[in-house]
Parts: sequence; structure tokens; C-alpha cells
Amino acid sequence: MMYNLRNNNSTKGFSMKKALALAVFALSTAIGLSAFAENNDSPIHFHGYGELHYGNSDKEGAVSKMDNHRLVLGWTYDFSDRIKFNAEVDFEHAAQEMELEFAFIDFLINKNINFRAGTMLMPVGYLNEFHEPPLFYSVERPYVQKNIIPTTWQEGGAGIFGTITDGIRYRAYVVSALNAAGFKASSGIRSGRGKVASAASSDLAFVGRLEVERFSGLKLGASVYSGGAAQDDDALGDAGINLIELDARYRWNAIELTGLFTSIAVDDTESIHAVTGQVVGETISGGYIEVAYHLRGLVVPNDMDLVVFARGENYNTQSDVASGFSADSKYDMTVTTVGVSFMPERRIAVKADVESWEDGSGKSWRQINLGLGYMY
Repeated sequence: MMYNLRNNNSTKGFSMKKALALAVFALSTAIGLSAFAENNDSPIHFHGYGELHYGNSDKEGAVSKMDNHRLVLGWTYDFSDRIKFNAEVDFEHAAQEMELEFAFIDFLINKNINFRAGTMLMPVGYLNEFHEPPLFYSVERPYVQKNIIPTTWQEGGAGIFGTITDGIRYRAYVVSALNAAGFKASSGIRSGRGKVASAASSDLAFVGRLEVERFSGLKLGASVYSGGAAQDDDALGDAGINLIELDARYRWNAIELTGLFTSIAVDDTESIHAVTGQVVGETISGGYIEVAYHLRGLVVPNDMDLVVFARGENYNTQSDVASGFSADSKYDMTVTTVGVSFMPERRIAVKADVESWEDGSGKSWRQINLGLGYMY
């Protein structure tokens, strides 16, 4: 659940006073803890990230926007060498909205198997868990990993993680499931996230990811998610979700190639439509290919980086619909993004790109983005 700090009369959200008090407390605590963290022996470590965006679109009805999209404050506390707490709080859109990004405890046993419990980011795709702005080149996150894989996606639960053998890692959790009452034709499963905010959790789900890094420069990943989504609402029938995701990243000298594909099967969309009025796709899918070239040592010094990139995406929240329904072509989106990211230091990125959009009905538009991202 997002909390709108401007809505002081909401009985479900925070009041302005409480939210600002929490923000001030979090910021002051973080500053204080960071001083302790300068001591390498301290059990407390401070981290975070943020980003500022400017967007100008020629789409009909769009307006230019400047948005301090995120300011994230994070902490790690070492109870011992084997028990560690991790948390992040996200203040979005100049602190008008706030959400818990994650809060979990790791119980470290050995490199092969460890335990994790709490509110966790789902290991679906390579970006949902590690989405700090300098880690991707465009101003906005890839749209497949926003509108199909609903980044950022967190759930409460527990599970295991570790290394099977050198270069092969895994995560496997049992978590709270999505709620089909929130699914939409336009955004698929995204609005079904409960965000661990008193969310219905009669249904649980399994989520897992396997990563292979055995070959020089090549990183392979596969993710699965499977669970019910009716949350004890008989009217939603047998609503359920099965998701698969595959990704590959390859770096050879200055050239970097990235590819990702994901597909989601949604059960009993007829019942979901009867409850919500939404024609949710029985199949929701998307993918992209990105090529990037690093100009480090050519245009900028070796302690900096300048990356030019191009990415082509296609996604459709109604790739397939149930018999008796019709897919709307406007949900079949193609996006081409071309841009540049300058990193004067590896934790800071100054970005600029141009997005060219076209939907299945033939409508097209263009958006220019500028951004500043940082992590610490």
C-alpha cells in the first residue's frame, strides 16, 4: 500500500504529521548510524539510493514532468557473523508516497544453504532485487520489468538461498501471493501486489531463481513463480499465476548484450472479469534485447565510464485472452530506447535517452528523458 502524505483525511493512510515525523526520524537515524558505520567494526551499515527524472512526451494529453522519483534509506545490522538484518524504506515522488522496500533477516549457515525470512524482494528477473539506478542505463527501468514483471515486487515469507557450486546460485522462497481482485487489463498482475501492508494472504506462492555464471563474461538467469491469487474469494474461482522468466547478459570487452523474456499464465480470467470487469490476459508476455558500448578509456578516463545503448522492447498484457473476449491492440506495446549514461564514479549515473513508442493500433509517440541516479 502506498501512503499519500497529502491526504490527511484518509483513514487508511498515514497523517501528514505522522509520515513527516517518520521521515525525519528515519533520515536523522540514518545520518547518525552512518557515522558509526565509518568504523569497520560497527555492526551497523548504512546504504541507499535515489533518482531524479525529467520527462517530455509528445503523446496526446501528456505533460512534461520533473520528479524526484525515489529516495531510499537502507540499513544492515549484524547481530552476529551469522545473523544479519537488512531493511530499506522508499520515499517516492519527493516523499509524497512511502513504502517498505524490504525488511528481512538472514541466518547464514554455509555457502550452500542459508535461511531468510521477512519482507523480501522477489527474485524474478535480474533487476527486481538489484535495481539501483547506476545498475541500468536508461532513465526509466526497462518497461518489461515494470509493466509485466511488476518491479518493485516485495512479499512476506521465508526460504533458502546459497551456492550450489562455484558460479551457480539459487534463491527459493514461500511467500504471500498476489490478489487477482487487483488485476487489470492494462497492467496485468501489477496492481495485485499487496506490498505486505495488511494484505490478504490466504493463498501462498513459491518463487525461485537460478543464476549461472560459469563462462567468462556470460550471466544466465531463470526465475519461476507459482501460486493462487483468489485469496479465499469464491467469486474469483481458481485464479492463479504461473510465471517464467529467462535472461542472459554477456560482456565482451566494451560490448555488452542483454536479453530477457517473460511469460505469465493467469487462470480463470472469466471469474476475474465477473468480479472486476477487467479483461485480464490469460497470457501476459514481454521481452527485450539491449546492446551497449562502453567508451571507458576512449572518450573518458579509465576511472569513469560513458555508455551508449539501444534497447528494443515488446510487451502485451493481453497476449492471449479467454474465449468470448477480445484483446485490445492498444495493450500490445513496442518501445525503442536509445541513450547514453555517464558515470563519473561507478555509483553515480547521469543519463539521457529517447523513447519511441507504438501500440498495436498504430498510435505512436516519443518521449525524451533526463535523469540523475546514485547509490551509496
